Amino acid sequence: MSAPLFSVVVPAYNQHKFINSCLTSLQHQTISDYEVIVVDDCSTDDTGQQIARLIQADDRFKVITHTRNLGVSAARNSGMAVARGKYLCFVDGDDWVEPSFLATFLAAYQAAPESELVICGHYGYLSVPGPAKTYQQKELVANINFGTVGGFSWNKCFRRSLIVQHHLKFNEEIDFLEDQLFAFQYANYVKTAQYVPDKTYHYRWRFRSNLAHIGIPFFTARRKMIKLLKQENKRVLSEEFNNQ
Repeated sequence: MSAPLFSVVVPAYNQHKFINSCLTSLQHQTISDYEVIVVDDCSTDDTGQQIARLIQADDRFKVITHTRNLGVSAARNSGMAVARGKYLCFVDGDDWVEPSFLATFLAAYQAAPESELVICGHYGYLSVPGPAKTYQQKELVANINFGTVGGFSWNKCFRRSLIVQHHLKFNEEIDFLEDQLFAFQYANYVKTAQYVPDKTYHYRWRFRSNLAHIGIPFFTARRKMIKLLKQENKRVLSEEFNNQ
């Protein structure tokens, strides 16, 4: 079986209310050359049963089930480990995407085949809109820090070959800003990236869970993330974070 063009990794834990809309939105993409890897991180509700029912007739979908709850980073890593696509995307189990989500990424890569990253616009959390733009590496890193690009994993389409080549994974020892850490690590190997303002991702703002990360917990997690980046001693990252 030939490898698909896209792999989409969906971490899911106790998503009783939301997994249906998430997976249904992925089933209705305007392109067909993709696989979806759903990682059930040992849900204690009926998330697993809903997943099985939703995808039973769709061979583009596969499920990985953790026997204990390991967290979102481990779930994403499990999905990446079996992904086969040229391009890799992440969709959280409580969010949903537009039918053009994958097609928008593909069009951007086709227009700029030398690029190593494409970022889409999104609805919801910390959306910082801007015009279509080509980012060079240093500006990309600055905008992951604070800006249009953001530190999210879910508004980006990565080249899987770069991830494999540089053995990149989500850090399973942190449970906040883990996606920003991954974005910074990936950006260290990016020469150019494309930002496409089309809003194709819907981030579901869940007030109580997000509120817990505002204030002191955010700055504590950020200090830990910056420390980890400095330990890597990568040139571009060091320039951005030396004074933080």
